[in-house]
Amino acid sequence: MNLLPTIVLAFLGLFPAAGTADTVVAKVGQREVTVSDVKPFLDALAPADRAALAADKEALAGFVRSILVRQAVLQDATGAGWDKKPETVAGLERLRDQYLVESYLAEVGKVPDGFPSDEEIEKAYEAEKERLQLPRRYKLSQIFIAQGEDKEAARKKAAELSGTLKDEPGEFAALAKRNSDDTASAARGGDLGWLAAEDITPAIRTAVAGLSKGQISAPVEGRSGFHLLMVEDIRPAGPASLEEVKDQLAAALRNQRAALNRESHVASLLQKNPVSVNELALDSLK
Repeated sequence: MNLLPTIVLAFLGLFPAAGTADTVVAKVGQREVTVSDVKPFLDALAPADRAALAADKEALAGFVRSILVRQAVLQDATGAGWDKKPETVAGLERLRDQYLVESYLAEVGKVPDGFPSDEEIEKAYEAEKERLQLPRRYKLSQIFIAQGEDKEAARKKAAELSGTLKDEPGEFAALAKRNSDDTASAARGGDLGWLAAEDITPAIRTAVAGLSKGQISAPVEGRSGFHLLMVEDIRPAGPASLEEVKDQLAAALRNQRAALNRESHVASLLQKNPVSVNELALDSLK
């Protein structure tokens, strides 16, 4: 059994981790890769990207494997002494300087925890609401049956569950908890939350497009198994409500204020240390 997705999903807060920060996730050559090695890569992702990985176990496993490939290349490079080459040392020094600058500006750009206020968010919403349009969205739940090495067995199980749901549609959440191979959504009774139509894979989008609220699809074949989908709710395309975009507006206002704080700090530095360029000497750089 591949434990990578289970261990990594624990970081996303979907269920408690069974191990500690030093749990060995995998080995690359002779080097052990631990949970604490993987965590910084997840932390560096935007919340929406982490949520997308949580909803797609195959993509999550691919993400972790990409980290392992980089570790393998790193091990090979250091074994070849590449980190000791003068040009490598110089390049790493430039990266160090870049990190220092960017992390320092991020710190001086920090905004107060209470910003923006509800009133400031509402004001921004009123100013922008004509442009705040949302696509058609579906609130979905699923039961996912992984095909593994026996596709026909997975197909048969999905068909049996589909038959059960025709007689007992109210048992969808209970069946998802007991049968779904997507452990993240299974723990929530199959709940996938709200998804924009264009963010749903074509096969699933086609299946749910013909369903009404409360209806359940026939088994839909995906890349790695079969999906049974319930449409919990539908929101048509149209203007977003304040509640729907409140968090995004707050984040945008915080980003704007942080940018202004950084620009103000840099302007203050340049007043103390003016910058001048000798344009006549620029040709010597060509």
